[in-house]
Formats: sequence, C-alpha cells, structure tokens
Amino acid sequence: MKSITITPLKPGSVRFEEVPAPVPAPGEVLVKLLEAGICRTDVEIFEGLYGEPPAGSASLVLGHEALGRLEDGGLVVPMVRRSCGGCANCLGGSPDMCSTGNFTERGIKGLNGMLCEYIAESPAYLVPIKPEARPYAVLAEPMSVVAKGLRQAGLIQGRLAWEPKKALVLGAGPIGLLAALTLRAQGRETVVVARRPAGSLKAGIAEACGARYVSTAQTPIPDLAAKYGLFDLVFEATGSADAALDCLGAAAINGAVCLTSVTGGSSAKHVDAARLNRELVLGNRAVFGTVNANRVDFENGLAYLERINSLFPGLLQKLFTSRVPLEKAAGVFKDQAEEIKTVVEISRG
Repeated sequence: MKSITITPLKPGSVRFEEVPAPVPAPGEVLVKLLEAGICRTDVEIFEGLYGEPPAGSASLVLGHEALGRLEDGGLVVPMVRRSCGGCANCLGGSPDMCSTGNFTERGIKGLNGMLCEYIAESPAYLVPIKPEARPYAVLAEPMSVVAKGLRQAGLIQGRLAWEPKKALVLGAGPIGLLAALTLRAQGRETVVVARRPAGSLKAGIAEACGARYVSTAQTPIPDLAAKYGLFDLVFEATGSADAALDCLGAAAINGAVCLTSVTGGSSAKHVDAARLNRELVLGNRAVFGTVNANRVDFENGLAYLERINSLFPGLLQKLFTSRVPLEKAAGVFKDQAEEIKTVVEISRG
C-alpha cells in the first residue's frame, strides 16, 4: 500500500513508498484511511528531532491525526497512544497518563502511523464519527488535546469554587484556535495572543468567534496582564518555552495555567524566581502540563466540534489551509510555518 515513511532521527528522510498492507490480527478490524492532518509533531519528526520506528524496523509511517472508514461503512477516528500494559493508569484505561513511558503512539513512537491507505486496529482505539461530522472530523485529534486540557483544568480546580469567566489562549495554531473556539462556544470572554499581525487569517478566525486577538508585536506576553487584566484560565499552545514561562504571570488568583507545548532543545531565561514562587503560592495558582488524550477526550472533543460548527458555521473549514494528495505529501513538511492545518487526502471512499 502507499505510505509516507521516514527514517527516524535522520532529518529530511521522508519519502513516498509502498509498504506491506496490514493484516488484522484476531480482535482487530481493517480501517480504510480517508484523510490525515499534518501537525508540528510531524514536522519535528521530519527534522530528525525524535521519532521511533516499530520494533524490528528502521522506518516509521508518519501520521497521527486521521479519519477512516470501516468495512461496514462507519466513520472512525483512531486514537494515538497505546497502553504500556503494566502501569496502573494504563491498566485503568488511561494510557495518556502512562507512568512508565513504555507506551507506543501511532506515527510517533514504536507504532506505524496513518499517512497510508490502511491500518489494522482494535475497536477499543477507534472512536465512531457521525456522518454529518465528516467535513471536520480530521480535527478530532487536536481537539482531543484541547478537551483533555479543559477537563484536567476542571478536575484540578475542583479544589475550590471555580467558574472561569475570562480566558487567555496563547498561540493561534490548530490547538490554540480550537481552544479559543471552544471557550467562546462556552460563553467565556477570550483573548487570543499570537505572533501573526492583526488582519491575518488566524486573527480573523479568532475574531469571528468573538475572541479578542492580540499580536505579540504590539503587546508582548509579559505586558498582557497590565493591559487586559488577569485571567481565570490560561491555555498555552505556542511551542515556545519562553512563552510558556512568560504566561504564568497572567493567571488570576485561584487561576489555572494549562501548558500543552512540547519544546525541544534547551534555552536559558532570567526569571525572578522569588516573585514567581510568591505569586503562585499566595495566589493559589495551579500550573499543569497535558499531553495526548483519553477516549473521553476524543468524545468530548467531537461534541465541542459539533457545537462550534453549529454556533460558527464555516469557521472550522477555515482552519484547513491546504490539501494535498498522499502521493505529494512528502513535500509538505518544509512549508508548514504559514499553514494552520494541511490535510492529506488519502481516499475518497
């Protein structure tokens, strides 16, 4: 079958090639993949920063955001992470909270991904999709990250009486914009902060759902609180370690900060550690990181997408900034800086 494959840790080794089609094991079903999304994780694997092939192989099929169809015609979204099979969280049905690090992830770590024509999968890792969700269902995986972050914020903030009225979203990539759309669909006052100037496509999407858009060129992150006040919830999705640190000062008393960026490399930054510690402690502020998602987050995320599509018709489609066939997908990884979401069209079936 056709696929987009890479040799992990070898920069630029991505290629379009034929690989053996999967044969479902007992208890698995065959999924015909229809389309897949490209995200920053795929780009970083392309750049050779990480990635791990399946055991016994030197190559990895890329792709962890996808929409597929079962042989009975039903639409599904495959989940990303698979259980380590040993820790309490995985055994309890939460591989996204794996304690050992011995999990596998489609298209990322130890398991082939979904930039290909077919996968064989256990129904336990397939989330059913309503037919009417077909136009935007490929966003289910990034939306699941948003849904998990918001769910975790609610669980953590169950320590007090907390109903966030004002939210700050940092970053206007797919996850940042989906977070802003979700928060606005919940009726929360939302400010979106990103590098792109006012008048850009990203700014327009944020403003179209009723959020305020702020460019860091006009208002740097450390100055946000002075200009717009403090925020009950801060949702960070920038990919920048500096931004993740700078945004901590924007949280209100009893506020929560959700960090979603996985930042590579290393960097040094001067911080007033005494002030940061004092504000976190005296303000009862909570800071937490979140990665991947559980099945409930995919299900909640799909419900969020349905509501957003109803409240803001056509806005989700604006996130799809380019489409390419599978045969040409090996060429998209170099040019993602200006994209929101590139969709790879695999099959029209």
